[in-house]
Amino acid sequence: MKILMYNSVDKEVPYVNAWAAKTGHEVVTLFEPLSVANVDRAQEFDAVTTQQTTDMPDPIYQKLASYGIKQIALRQVGYDVFDLPAAFSNHIRLSNVAAYSPRAIAEYTLTQLFNILRNNKKFDRAMATGDYTWAAGGQAREIYQLTVAVIGVGRIGTAFAQILHALGAKVLAVDPVYHAQNEAFVEYTTLDDALSRANVISFHTPLNAETQGLADQAFFAKVQPGTIMLNMARGGIVDMAALEAALLSGQLYGAAFDVTPNENEFMDQKQTVTELPENIQRLIQLDNFYLSPHIAFYTNTAIKNMVEIALDDAVIMANGGHTENEILR
Repeated sequence: MKILMYNSVDKEVPYVNAWAAKTGHEVVTLFEPLSVANVDRAQEFDAVTTQQTTDMPDPIYQKLASYGIKQIALRQVGYDVFDLPAAFSNHIRLSNVAAYSPRAIAEYTLTQLFNILRNNKKFDRAMATGDYTWAAGGQAREIYQLTVAVIGVGRIGTAFAQILHALGAKVLAVDPVYHAQNEAFVEYTTLDDALSRANVISFHTPLNAETQGLADQAFFAKVQPGTIMLNMARGGIVDMAALEAALLSGQLYGAAFDVTPNENEFMDQKQTVTELPENIQRLIQLDNFYLSPHIAFYTNTAIKNMVEIALDDAVIMANGGHTENEILR
């Protein structure tokens, strides 16, 4: 079987080569995301896989179907990049990798929480000017003193909640799906109750109609002054203008984001700071805001699993079989 792998990165290639040698399938790698402009490259292939944050509109599925391709295997969790009605109407089956390494994102979220708690950005900036005083950054809090609202308690949210519980934090869980086994380390509650009690809010939800713009001005008005916000999920969950206002007013003590709604304008690119979107330029100047380039997932374990699971699923679906990772209607 010939598989076309869109939007490959260098770190994936050794795992791709190992998988191809093990399975006997041929994988050709491209380094651009799947788009209307390059979908024709999939002609004469049997299956495709991609990972990307750019949307895949209707014409892509029409063309893939005309080439005899029956599926797209996504090498990531979030599948909001798909046009589901367009895919299904063209009989294109879809899959994602729902659990490549939940701990990778959970651990990075914890890392950024510690950075905020310990005022590391303030200290780093002060030390760069020769200021090694304690007052430069300010006194920290310890994690066992915190109540953390985990919004979205799927695989990643559960992994994060388990780590927090082990460190002594109180964890509030907000999720429409209840998992009884999580009761050992979380307290399930409503969103409003969680916002009124939490010192930290961490998003681990998909982007969909219910979560798009969830953290808007009304949302921020419900949080305790001095709350910390973490978003390693999807940029569209948070209204960035409301976030900026909350950081400037002190409603938020700090925030760490790995994603933004406009990330396709600047992430995975090199540019001068002045070429960044204006709101990003303002935010990164703040001592209480951390922005990373969508790398919370980026570990050796995660990359290996993303490649192998997606390629396995591509073969299964192209052959008409079923995988637990298939996205259903």
